[in-house]
Amino acid sequence: MFRAILFFLFLNLNGMLAQNDTCLSTTNIGISFPPITNSTYQAFSKMHLDVLHVKKIRFEENWWRREKLQGVYNWSPLDARINWAYDNYYEVLLTIQAKAPDWACSSFSDSLSCVFNDNSDFKNYLDTLLKRYAGKIDKIQFGNEWQVPYWYIGDSVQFVAANNVLYNSVKTNSPSTKVVLGGFTTFSLRALAVCNGKVPSIRDDKGVQYTSAQCGVPEVVSMFNRITYVLKNAKYDMLDLHLYDDVEQWDEYYNNFMDTITKPVLVSEFGGPNVLYETPYSDALQSNRLFQYIKKLDSLQIKEAYYFKMVEYGTAVDAHVRSGLLDTNLNIKLAYYLLERFNAGCVTNTKTVLQKSAISFSPNPMEISTLIEFNNDGHLELCLTICNSEGRIVRQISHLNGESFIFEKQDLSSGFYFVTLQEGEHIYARAKLIVY
Repeated sequence: MFRAILFFLFLNLNGMLAQNDTCLSTTNIGISFPPITNSTYQAFSKMHLDVLHVKKIRFEENWWRREKLQGVYNWSPLDARINWAYDNYYEVLLTIQAKAPDWACSSFSDSLSCVFNDNSDFKNYLDTLLKRYAGKIDKIQFGNEWQVPYWYIGDSVQFVAANNVLYNSVKTNSPSTKVVLGGFTTFSLRALAVCNGKVPSIRDDKGVQYTSAQCGVPEVVSMFNRITYVLKNAKYDMLDLHLYDDVEQWDEYYNNFMDTITKPVLVSEFGGPNVLYETPYSDALQSNRLFQYIKKLDSLQIKEAYYFKMVEYGTAVDAHVRSGLLDTNLNIKLAYYLLERFNAGCVTNTKTVLQKSAISFSPNPMEISTLIEFNNDGHLELCLTICNSEGRIVRQISHLNGESFIFEKQDLSSGFYFVTLQEGEHIYARAKLIVY
């Protein structure tokens, strides 16, 4: 059964990629929140990020984890993540979550955010952080989806005050870092568009429909007031939008919003489908929708967009629980290969040419053995490493100086494997091998 499924996926993937044009003129695709909290996760994520040709990543930082006692910092966990990213040439978008240590939070507090007692304490934390990692953080932002109290419990004045503390600290301590205004929810973009008459109706993440008739309700008015004040008073270099699901109306959402914006824009989260109303879910549906998302981002000339997420997690009530590129068992999904092709370059037809940096397998999938071929004009001494889908090395062959050899299955179990060809520390080529 597993063999039949693998063969179906292989044929389906090749057919899909042959039909879809994965040429991009503008957009560079990153990953939002890859798992990197320890060295095992970092090795896992690096393998997949490298296969996906991803060099931009977004992850979070929490003040309450860093300074649980005032003036006593624990930098080692963040050191490990920042230095790992820097050493591996990943560009980092760091999201400073709007939650402080208990001693720094006022009574306006919940599990996701709080209003700070004294912004000078926040400034001390940020000054210390930015001096420590000066030049290692490409972009930074305060808070996430602050348009509603659910994500930021304070008001717009308090949010702007904290955001501007970050901006001023960045300009003093790490001027090469760009400040990104925390993400706009897809729903806020939808609401702005429907209330400006750009679209007739919208849905929220649960699939509930809204029209312009709801534009006067207190919750929507409050959200618009927050947005208006923040855009007028916050200091930032770039804005951050989140785009999910209804790609058919992204043009209207984006163009309506950009009518009043003069700063550059990135998208730090995009993805789908929404399993609460885009049913029935399938990996093919996710892959087809991903193709539409990325093509739309490119047509909107978004230079930088981060897919959410690498690995599935969440519960059945979460709208985007199935949007991972790998499932909860770390099996690779069709969308994974599609995103890789977008980042790798243009695919406009079925013809395959063995480039200097390519590896080919014949056959692939393989049952007992496969012929591995690669260009090695310089007759370099290469090392071939095979890792399973969890990133563990299962086979390594050194001292290869030809251009082909027969690879035997031996004790490899059925599944997907990542093959890397290296000369010393230089990665010469990568490819994927399916084993029956």
